[in-house]
Amino acid sequence: MIKKCLLFLLLLFALGSVNAVDINYSNPTDVNIDGTDYHVFALINESGDYKVTVDFENNTLSDNDSVLIIKDTENVVLDCNNMFFSTNTTNSPYIIYAYNSSNITVKNLNANWSSDTIFVKDVNEFTLENSEIISEGYSIELQESYGTKILENTFNTMTYDGSIVFDDTIENSTISGNTINMVSTVTVANGIYADEAIINSTIEDNEISINSTVGTAYGIRACWDNITNSTIENNVIDLYSADNNAYGIYSVYNITNNVISGNNITANATEDAYGICSYNEDITNVTIEDNVFDLSSDSETYCIYAGDYIYNTSMAENNITANGYDGSYVIYTDNEDLIGSKIKNNEITIISKEGDAYCIYPFAIISSVISGNTITAYGEDCACGIYACGADLVNSTIESNLFNISSNTEDSECIYTDYNIVNTIISGNTFISESNGYYSYCIYACDNLENSTISENNITVDACEDAYGIYAEDEDMVNTKILGNNIILNSSDNCAYGIFAYKYMENSTISGNNITADSYGEALGIYACQYDMVNITIENNIIDLYAYSYDGYYPNAYGIFAENNIENSAILGNNITAESNEYDAYGIYVEAYTVNTVILKNTITAYAYNDSYGMVLDDGTINTTILENNITAESNKTAYGIDIDYLADSTISGNTFTLNSTDYEAYGMYGEYIKNTTILGNTITAESNKTAYGMGIKYIANTTILGNNITAESNENDTYGMDLDYIENSTISINTITVKAYNDTYGMDLYDVLNTTVFENTLTGEYYTSLGIYGNYNKIFNNKIFNNTNDEEEFYSMPYLYSSVCVKGDYNIISSNVLHDAWAYGHIDVYGNNNTISSNTVDYSIYLEGNNATISSNVLHNDKYGDAHMGVYGNNNTISSNTVDDHIWTCGQYTLISSNTVINASRDYAIDPNGYPDLGINAYATIFNNTIRASTIGILLDNCCEDYSNITQNTIYADDYPIIIGDNITGCNIYLNNFIYTGNSSNISEIMPNTTVNNSLVSPFEIEYKYNGNNYSNILGNYWSDYSGTDADSNGIGDTPYLYGCDYERTYGEEYYDIEYLENDTAPLIDMWNGNEIGNYVAPTTPSSSHSSSGGRSYDSDISDEIESKVIKNFVSSAAVIYGNEIDQKFAEELRERIQNANGYKISGNAVIVGGPNANGFAKEYNDQFEMPISNDYPGENKGIIQVLKVQDNTGKIVQSYTIVYIAGSDRLGTQAALEYFKTLDELPEGPIMVEWTENGPKVVE
Repeated sequence: MIKKCLLFLLLLFALGSVNAVDINYSNPTDVNIDGTDYHVFALINESGDYKVTVDFENNTLSDNDSVLIIKDTENVVLDCNNMFFSTNTTNSPYIIYAYNSSNITVKNLNANWSSDTIFVKDVNEFTLENSEIISEGYSIELQESYGTKILENTFNTMTYDGSIVFDDTIENSTISGNTINMVSTVTVANGIYADEAIINSTIEDNEISINSTVGTAYGIRACWDNITNSTIENNVIDLYSADNNAYGIYSVYNITNNVISGNNITANATEDAYGICSYNEDITNVTIEDNVFDLSSDSETYCIYAGDYIYNTSMAENNITANGYDGSYVIYTDNEDLIGSKIKNNEITIISKEGDAYCIYPFAIISSVISGNTITAYGEDCACGIYACGADLVNSTIESNLFNISSNTEDSECIYTDYNIVNTIISGNTFISESNGYYSYCIYACDNLENSTISENNITVDACEDAYGIYAEDEDMVNTKILGNNIILNSSDNCAYGIFAYKYMENSTISGNNITADSYGEALGIYACQYDMVNITIENNIIDLYAYSYDGYYPNAYGIFAENNIENSAILGNNITAESNEYDAYGIYVEAYTVNTVILKNTITAYAYNDSYGMVLDDGTINTTILENNITAESNKTAYGIDIDYLADSTISGNTFTLNSTDYEAYGMYGEYIKNTTILGNTITAESNKTAYGMGIKYIANTTILGNNITAESNENDTYGMDLDYIENSTISINTITVKAYNDTYGMDLYDVLNTTVFENTLTGEYYTSLGIYGNYNKIFNNKIFNNTNDEEEFYSMPYLYSSVCVKGDYNIISSNVLHDAWAYGHIDVYGNNNTISSNTVDYSIYLEGNNATISSNVLHNDKYGDAHMGVYGNNNTISSNTVDDHIWTCGQYTLISSNTVINASRDYAIDPNGYPDLGINAYATIFNNTIRASTIGILLDNCCEDYSNITQNTIYADDYPIIIGDNITGCNIYLNNFIYTGNSSNISEIMPNTTVNNSLVSPFEIEYKYNGNNYSNILGNYWSDYSGTDADSNGIGDTPYLYGCDYERTYGEEYYDIEYLENDTAPLIDMWNGNEIGNYVAPTTPSSSHSSSGGRSYDSDISDEIESKVIKNFVSSAAVIYGNEIDQKFAEELRERIQNANGYKISGNAVIVGGPNANGFAKEYNDQFEMPISNDYPGENKGIIQVLKVQDNTGKIVQSYTIVYIAGSDRLGTQAALEYFKTLDELPEGPIMVEWTENGPKVVE
């Protein structure tokens, strides 16, 4: 084994020591190659090393001469030994012609040759290295030779079209370290040229410099085929074409699976200049990185150009400068797409002095990444960073780039697609887009922006005309997230749009963006132009807009604007400022429907010279929540917090509206057609030099307006806390309203109102305010109306000022309201029929014009003047259980005045029940169970048609006349009254004349009563405090009549009265009448007059504490409670202590019937008049009914009106059920209520 190894080493040494064969041209010969005879100075046709030992210079070579031919051999090394080869012949001889060989190396060739220098044909693995060739033809030409290496050579090619030329394909070859200098005077100049393809080759570290004086210059060129699976790196290519195009790297078809790296390509052309060009087809699977491109052209420049696709290509870390006079393009596909590629960390600067500048310009961009690039583009016409010129930007990522795009006369665009942006991420970029001549866009999709994310970008857009931040021009923005972008827009001559979809915005989120826009046209933050916003979330954005006017154009500013609908969306936490210096400003504006949407916790400020709107929801808002927004609107004209046209099934809650108008109106909430909606807990401050409105709304139905705090102030005109028209089935409650005005102040002005409840509102005016309601079937209760000044001088200068409730309409209930002002001038004024006025506390007056009204349990009192009073004009009115400072005046027929208390009618009369004196129509009034604690005149019947009135069971204290009966008064029944004279005259009767008129001072029937513990039945008269007669039979009736008369001469109003008449009371009472007995009179409790309460206590002390409602207590206090048997007696005692047996009872006032008709004769008398008569069979076992009936008593000369409440059942448990439920009522029911007794107590039967 050792011997074999030693033998092998000796053989290697022997081979290595073989000497090269010298070539000195001493053996020229002729050679035939492919049928052509060549005269050759040296022929190499055997393997081995060869060395040229002498220079070669010959100027007489013919076409078929060749210096050296290597033919039909292999493994040859030809060392030209830097011998010099030269000729000046203009023929085409070669220095070296290698043919049909392999593994041939030629090196150290030094030549100055007048034609093609080296020709290689059918030679594989040919190497040329370390040579220097000056040639007027090809430096080296190869045919069908593969595996070639051209290394470290210098080629100077003069006048011709190529330096390194492969007549077919460069394949499996390496061209490295060469220097190529070419000056060409022909139509084409090629540095490295393959007539067909470049395949599996490496072209690296070469320096190529071409100056083409008349034609096209190519650095590296695959003329008729592809560049495939090759590496082109670290080359320096410097091209100039004086009359045509220049191409750094060129393939007529595909550039595929290559690495093009570290090259420095300079191309300067009078026509077009290209860095890398796949002229007709694709660039696929190519890495283009760390290259430097410097392109300039008198026409257009293209850095990376594909006739069709760029696919799966990486373009990274390149430094690109392009200056095309008519247009500049960095990455360009002529008709097709950029697919699956990466464009990363490139430095790009492009300029076009007279045309367009487009950095990335494919037909479409698909599944690509464009990241970390710095892109600067200036175009005299258009300039664009990324432009998908014919289709979509889809499934791609554009992130962390810097775009600085500017145009002088046309549009500037950072990202622009002629169709859609789909499934794309655009994130972390800095965009600057500036146009000095026309529109400027940052991100633009001509059609849809879909399934994409645009986030954390810094966007600055400056335009002469329109400026667009993010824009879907013709179609929609769908399934897209726009997050955390900073958008700054400026338009010097037109509009500015932050985020804009021409049609739909759908299933998208716009969040955390900061949008600032200044424009000399309209300024819009977020805008859906033609169609809807659907399933959109717009949250936590900051929008700051300013729209300037110019040349008679008055633009608007819109924070968020949908020209059609918003549906199933959320607008949350945005901070919006919109300002227009000459026209309108809108925070949020929806021109059509808002449906199933939440508008929550936004801060909105709108400033405008014309009208300003915090929020406009036009045409229809349905199932929407508007919650906890803070809205400020200021305007020289009209300012609106929120303007809504049709609102349904929605909530407006917890918002703060601050409005200020200089010249026109200010509205906190303005709108019409609102139904099934809750307006809750909003704070509204409206100030205007003209009229200020907290709310100004028309057409309201089934709506609750609750707990709002409203302040409205006008410096020159009126204020309205609420100005609401056409209201139905709604509730307005617990609102606090403060109003101040130069003219009139209206706390609430409610017009055309139906079946609406207005309760527990507090209205305060600086000097006065009012609650005005015009409509029917409404409930107005527990409201407080105040003023907040003690400026009495202001009152005397403006005496019409007062706090008031004014109700015009029918079937309204006005209850438990408190009216107070510093001047004690609070009013309740009611105009209409069938109204109820109960349990109110009023400073000054209640005035009614209407019929069939009930005025009960009110307290009319003030400590300042003591002049509170009541005036009632109309028929069939009931005035009961009221407490009045001064007097009760009525004008009409069939008025019931019962159980009232007049505290001190010191100025004039206490009660005056007039008829219609101008028409000669008599009163037929009932004056029953009233208490007049002090008066000048108690009851005044002063010839104003008070005739045929029933005056009974009243207690009257008067220091002049307890009652005056005019000499023309007739038909009155006056009995069971207590007339107490408190004046100084010793005997009223001594001043009476002897004229008798047809009135009765005794009862028209016998009355059961008690006196000194005994029961009696007699005709009874009145108690007269100055009666001096005796009662011999001790029955409580005086033995002699009381002579009553009057000599009354005075002027009342504008009328003069001289009244003389005389009446006899033939059954005067010895002691005061007390319900059902003579004597033991106990004065009723005086109700409270505190203005801090909702009403006073005017019911009797024996009323059950189980009755919860003041209204029910007051009615029971005014009524006789009638029972029929012992069972019903126990039930009746649950209502009050003083009750009466039905046996022989005749109605003389209000009544409560307890028990059915079988045991109660009084119930039997009226049973069939009720809507649901009671029997053993109806309403059935364990069931009872509560019913109310208004009746007239026509038995005497006086027609009297009373109210009967009927509480009865088919059996004992039925009556008990109805009674227990009656105790829980707030008001007397308008219709029958059926109640059933169950194991859990009473239950209403539906």
